[in-house]
Amino acid sequence: MITGSLKSKVDAIRQDFYNENKAQASDVVNQLTMLMFIKMLDDKQNDLEARASLIGVKPNQNDLTFKDGEYKNYETGEGEKRLKFTIPYSDLRWKNFKNLSPSNLAKRIRDYVVPFIMDKDNKAVGKFAEYSSEYAYGFTNKDRLLASVVDKLSDDEFNFVNTDLMGDVYEYICGSGISGQFRTPRHIIDMAVEMMKPKLGEKIIDPAMGTAGFIVEAAKYIQEHQKDELYNAENKETFNSKMFYGCDNDTTMARIGYMNCILHNINDPVITMDSLLEHDNAKDLLGKFDLVLQNPPFAGSLVEEATNNALLAITKTKKTELLFVALMLKLMKIGGRGMSIVPDGVLFGSDNAHINLRRELVDKQKLVGVISMPQGLFAAPAKKGSASKGAGVKTSFLVFERTDNGGTDNVWFYDMTNDGFTLDAKRTECEGSDIPDVVTTFNKLAQELSHYNELSEEEKTEQRKNKWFFVPKQLIIENGYDLTINKYKIVEKKAVVHRSTAEIFADIDALNAEGATIHKELKSLLDVEETR
Repeated sequence: MITGSLKSKVDAIRQDFYNENKAQASDVVNQLTMLMFIKMLDDKQNDLEARASLIGVKPNQNDLTFKDGEYKNYETGEGEKRLKFTIPYSDLRWKNFKNLSPSNLAKRIRDYVVPFIMDKDNKAVGKFAEYSSEYAYGFTNKDRLLASVVDKLSDDEFNFVNTDLMGDVYEYICGSGISGQFRTPRHIIDMAVEMMKPKLGEKIIDPAMGTAGFIVEAAKYIQEHQKDELYNAENKETFNSKMFYGCDNDTTMARIGYMNCILHNINDPVITMDSLLEHDNAKDLLGKFDLVLQNPPFAGSLVEEATNNALLAITKTKKTELLFVALMLKLMKIGGRGMSIVPDGVLFGSDNAHINLRRELVDKQKLVGVISMPQGLFAAPAKKGSASKGAGVKTSFLVFERTDNGGTDNVWFYDMTNDGFTLDAKRTECEGSDIPDVVTTFNKLAQELSHYNELSEEEKTEQRKNKWFFVPKQLIIENGYDLTINKYKIVEKKAVVHRSTAEIFADIDALNAEGATIHKELKSLLDVEETR
């Protein structure tokens, strides 16, 4: 989320584009994110070099984007590979060209830096060229604009290490909520990852990845908790190229997601730009994954002819919010686990598609929990003249495991009313977040469930007055597989003691008497005034 001075700096960059008649959001995003990627490669290497310097060593050349010596760029023509240009790696670094004159800066970026990051043979940037095939340099005859944007991005506040600043900028410029897409707040992603505890060697996918937030945070969790194991070369290779998968059929999103993976040391993620809901696009991925994390579009729609038949077998629908949950199940291996954000309509919809999906989760798989999140967490963008911003859509997290053989006994419900931010358009940080308790409780769920099973039926019912509670599978079935928390939460009504009628009338009489006295005194003062 962009706020404060950073927001003002992004606004200033947007104004630069506007001043040069390049105000369309897609143009701004395409050009700005490419420059941000160029800068973040240098930020990443600066951080790596600084950490190596602290322990008195030089970084391994294989870990560097900008190595010692010279970079050579080749072109292929008439069946021959010819050297196009040679340039020192150091001249390709942001810190070494940012202060060039506008014309020299433009030449450096256009003729050398862009070819460097678009070079399909350049292992230092992985498969970036694949995800940038539609990119075209957009600063031709705009040297002044390029120099101004580079100057502003050189501000210390634009540091891309350990942050998804690029995703924040994308969201801010384009807005959220377009076609039902809402970017997942970072603290919500962190909560999901801390609950799921990804492990080295697991295959992890986000089939609606956006800017790859779930993938990146899962990677960071593993890097933090299994740091020693990653020193092993084989483990590092597994981490880089065999664990992380993503999909987004928006080419800009796919490119930004790939950029974020590269920044966070996932050197070779598997990313597809073909919708996994359609046709047989997911055929090579089905049943492969240990962990699926997603926040899919809330309001998409597919024609039946284009939809994967395996998904229609679970829920015959056009609605993407239902199809993505069915896709999660199909992507998981037996024993795989997943978390999906869903609009609350998925939990209570009464048509066959909604009910059949919930029946699948409850009867045939293991539905672990439902976390009800506060309305306003996903704030809808306001139209001019509208007061709708901040209202947002009510959402919940579904937590489940694939078993294909049932396993749901009691479902854990949590009523999360505070995510640590105000629920208005400003989303200001506040105290009282439920998230730490959500994570702590989930991580000891087996223990809590064991205690619950020892309670009497009366005590089990009484528990449903609390912040979180368990609901027996049979009760869910009896309620038509409804998974909304308010269906089961018992709200205790407090007895209100009203004053007696006589007491109320006595107060009214006293007020009337006081009013009459004031009226009489005021009239007396006015009579004296007229006499004078």
